Amino acid sequence: MNPRLFFGLGCLLGLSCSGDAAGPVTADDAARAQDVSAAGAPVSPVGLSLFWSNGVASPKTLVGLTPRFIQELDIVESVPSSVDNGIAPLITGSGLSALNWTGVAQVEEIWVPSLDGTFTRERYYRNAQWMNAASVFTLQAIGPNGATLGDPWVVRAGRDDFQGPANDLFIRRFDARQLALGCASVGDCSGASFVAEALVQVRGALHPVLDSRIVPPRTASLRLSWNRLPSTSFSVDVERIAQNEAEFDAGFSVELDPASAPANGNYYEPGETVSFRLSFLDGSGQRLHPVGSLPTYEEFVTGQVTSGLRYLDLSLLTRLYYSLKHRESNLFVVLSGPTDQLRTPQTVVDPTLFFGPQVPFATTAVDGFSAVGQTVPPAGIVFGGLGDPSLWALPVSDVVTFTIPEDAEPGTYVAAIKARRDFAGEALNRGDTLEIQVGQTTPTVFTPSTTCTSCHSGARTGFDTLLHGVDDRQACFGCHASLGIEFDNALDIRVHAVHDRSNRFDADIHDCGVCHLTPPTGPQRGVLP
Repeated sequence: MNPRLFFGLGCLLGLSCSGDAAGPVTADDAARAQDVSAAGAPVSPVGLSLFWSNGVASPKTLVGLTPRFIQELDIVESVPSSVDNGIAPLITGSGLSALNWTGVAQVEEIWVPSLDGTFTRERYYRNAQWMNAASVFTLQAIGPNGATLGDPWVVRAGRDDFQGPANDLFIRRFDARQLALGCASVGDCSGASFVAEALVQVRGALHPVLDSRIVPPRTASLRLSWNRLPSTSFSVDVERIAQNEAEFDAGFSVELDPASAPANGNYYEPGETVSFRLSFLDGSGQRLHPVGSLPTYEEFVTGQVTSGLRYLDLSLLTRLYYSLKHRESNLFVVLSGPTDQLRTPQTVVDPTLFFGPQVPFATTAVDGFSAVGQTVPPAGIVFGGLGDPSLWALPVSDVVTFTIPEDAEPGTYVAAIKARRDFAGEALNRGDTLEIQVGQTTPTVFTPSTTCTSCHSGARTGFDTLLHGVDDRQACFGCHASLGIEFDNALDIRVHAVHDRSNRFDADIHDCGVCHLTPPTGPQRGVLP
């Protein structure tokens, strides 16, 4: 393409006609830009994941000129303290002190046991005026000389208590918390250290095509402004590479494939081993890693995984509903069944079992079905490396092998995987499922007992894009038993807790018939008093 023609096309696309020059733009990029102009954005838009911690964001390397929309936007402000003073340090001496904190109040306290025998006390706060009022974020591309480039992205996050048609993202979580770390026992935080945090979290774009914009090729940074904090802006530096120079494409998919066959040729027997190969692909179907191996955990923690595949991030203190669960990135595989017996497990998993070859999340004796899981890399590597860093350099296989429990009931079993990729500014949680037969060739059938898809069935509100990016509901039960260090991991607690705490869920949380096809037995766990 003639460079003068491309320059003029850039003006029409809002790519700025200033003399700024930052970032390579090749003929391949120009062709994409021309395609967008001529055919109405035939290139599928790609999400942007933005995360500021204490006003600082890691630089983003963007590929080509694919249109972008805001998929995840998180702002976290943390203030450490040696004094147990709630969230006062946030209100009086943080980068978010200028927010309107009127009305803020504690709403929940959680005690979490740690593997070292201590406890973490977590106190959560809501109802500050800034948390409840309508929020609008504006993201502007900035050139190297400070000039604005092109049209901004405008993200309407709306109010805390209303999900309206004008809202641009499905999930909105604004809250604060105080962490007391190293408490000797429940109720005794003498000698603990304290951290006060504010969390601004929106995600789940509802109108990705409508809200997408091309990031101008001369962009040196992106600057975020927020109507609740007009005197402050948040910036992230931007680097550019041409599309034809990128090692991978955007997008993410996960595949589970058989890596073994049953000894009798028809179905697996209890006590037999079964193996699955894990494949991680970009949006073009290209493998992110060669067959046989995955990155080491050391490569992950030192930022050397160029594919963007994520492992469990130990630097994040996540919490259901309140704090950054979507960024946890715990790569996990589970096998559970038979499918006609799946239900919320009653088992409480001993956390020390994570260091074994597989974790029993459900047992036939206690739960009426079997479920076994594994982290990737194994938990012994991830957590063991905290004491012996050499473990993080151990090789990681792309094959996971389970031993089917000896008392496993016959029927259809479902293997499931969840994973996260963060590449070129785009972060996606995705997964896959695969069925096998155990003890018989006759399939068993999963029958849902809830109406989740009556609400979660839209193009951007279904389970294929929310949570783990897995829309096979059979996959939920195997992983979601209570853990000794995370009791709210149980599926019923998790679902109740999220909907109970959300002021946008406008049904009666105590009316079981809203979601359950038949009245459940037992207590309604996870709901606040």
